[in-house]
Amino acid sequence: MSKNRIKRDFLHLNNSTKKMVIISGAIILICIIILFYFTLNSSDNYNNIKKDRSKHIVYSIIEKEDNVYSKYVPYINIKSDSVDKVNEDINSFVSSYVDNTNSIIVYEYNISGIFLSIVVRIEDYNDDSFDVYFRTYIINLIDKELISNDSILNYFNIDENKVSNIIESDFKNFYEDLVDEGYYDSKKCDYKCFLKYKNVSNYLDDVNYYIKDGDLVLYKPFVLYSLSGDVDYFDTDNYEFLLVESVSE
Repeated sequence: MSKNRIKRDFLHLNNSTKKMVIISGAIILICIIILFYFTLNSSDNYNNIKKDRSKHIVYSIIEKEDNVYSKYVPYINIKSDSVDKVNEDINSFVSSYVDNTNSIIVYEYNISGIFLSIVVRIEDYNDDSFDVYFRTYIINLIDKELISNDSILNYFNIDENKVSNIIESDFKNFYEDLVDEGYYDSKKCDYKCFLKYKNVSNYLDDVNYYIKDGDLVLYKPFVLYSLSGDVDYFDTDNYEFLLVESVSE
């Protein structure tokens, strides 16, 4: 049947019939939209790739709550040999600290498009100081594989030289602020002296990449509170360095 014939037949319908056709079409469209919404919502829950559909895609496999030294160890709830190895690596990373009464273990995760990112942070307190350690993982939710650092940098169109420059710029900003606020005397302690206090000899040492709401960030440990008395200036948010803001998915 030609398009012109269909058009003529529709024009000859009475108003009541036309309304029924329009209403029926609208109902079908609404049904399609509702079906699409529930299909999308099911995809957002990632039940099709979970080991245990009753749990979140990442959940705490160990929880030890304490007023000061709490411990939360993540488990990635995905059916994949690659992810199984990630879970084993997480367990190995935290194993020395789970029963340590003076340590904290925390984590967070973020889903940005097809990427699931997890960061695990350990704070190990010794006398009047503490050490901090990070471990991050970025997983492609399509093929359920761990993504290499090189692949992540390529995806965000950035290289290690640029990463190093950004970290250097941020540390220089830290130093300039600390001098302005009187924590450091630039005549007694220059920028190299400041880096020594922070135990930073190479900007790329111990960097851990993470995708956070579409942004590429990294976590880098350094001595947060030094003998200069800058305890009021720094906090744990300063471990996070923004590299690249969101790119289009």
